Amino acid sequence: MVKASCIKVPNILGQMIIQLSNELQIIDKSLKVMCIGDHILIPLIRKFSMVEIVSLLKHIDGLEVTTGNFQERRNRPRSIQEALKGKIPPHLYVYLPHSMDVIGRVAIIQIPPQLENYDVLVGKAIIKIHKNVNTVLVKKGAISGAFRLRNFKIIAGIGITETEYREHGCIFYLDPTKVYFSPRLSQERWRIAQQVREEETVIDMFAGVGPFSILIGKKYSNVRIFAIDINLDAFNYLKRNIIANRLHDRIFPLFGDARKIIEGNYVGVADRVIMNLPGQSIKYIDVACKALKVTGGILHYYSFEAEPNTLENVMKKLRKAISRTGRSIEDFSDIRLVKAIAPYEWQVAVDAIIR
Repeated sequence: MVKASCIKVPNILGQMIIQLSNELQIIDKSLKVMCIGDHILIPLIRKFSMVEIVSLLKHIDGLEVTTGNFQERRNRPRSIQEALKGKIPPHLYVYLPHSMDVIGRVAIIQIPPQLENYDVLVGKAIIKIHKNVNTVLVKKGAISGAFRLRNFKIIAGIGITETEYREHGCIFYLDPTKVYFSPRLSQERWRIAQQVREEETVIDMFAGVGPFSILIGKKYSNVRIFAIDINLDAFNYLKRNIIANRLHDRIFPLFGDARKIIEGNYVGVADRVIMNLPGQSIKYIDVACKALKVTGGILHYYSFEAEPNTLENVMKKLRKAISRTGRSIEDFSDIRLVKAIAPYEWQVAVDAIIR
């Protein structure tokens, strides 16, 4: 803590006085403005003269010049390289992560073998750079299992992995160590939500914590969405997120296997089915087609496919699988590469009109 002269003003005047202090170049920017009760203390680079005090008091009611104890501002490094300068050998800078996933206050990175002995230092550097991050996870292994989970190691921060994430005006609570969630699909979720129309019934077969369902529910006031997931942790977060976004009248969470749930109660009810389970979706094509209304509907299908002829191969496999159900694809309204998942391998999104 540093003792310094300061201006004490009611909170309501705070922004105006900070702006005035900046214009007069008297605010000490190396110290943090403090809030005490219903007043704020603005640190000064010098003491005021009596003439200045009288002049200020004359124009601003409630202003007091006093002294206070202030925290010093930390100048955050602008890059991981800058934060790690002198802490790791320079020849290792080339291996530092160039991208990461930030989910609320949790950052997720990948560390190459060359940096494994320095992973804690890298994690601490990320926290220095990103003021909102309080836990850093490093990926350990690939996504696997029915729940699409990955092993992580906590390398820096307070170690709390549950977080609050905001996207397109929606709030999501989740723990990336317990549920699958990718912030990189934000634009894809928005793209799908844009296609929905009022009064539709949507089945989200592999809903997770609800990113597709909740965005759709938030955007439209007269939709019904049946959101299904078999991971109990994801299902509990889904219910929590429905409440947090005040969508209990539009989204109906269903726990269990999508096949059993649809075949039991939801055959022929959907205008639109979302199948965000790449790698496994093809196994559920028959039940997705059962979920669509007899007049047809839209299928949002996700798959992994290698090069070459990535898009052509996905369309061919999907058309063949749907033909076995007695239905057909009238048209592909869209087909696109979503993101690379490995060298020469892609996640693909298909919007198919089914009859």
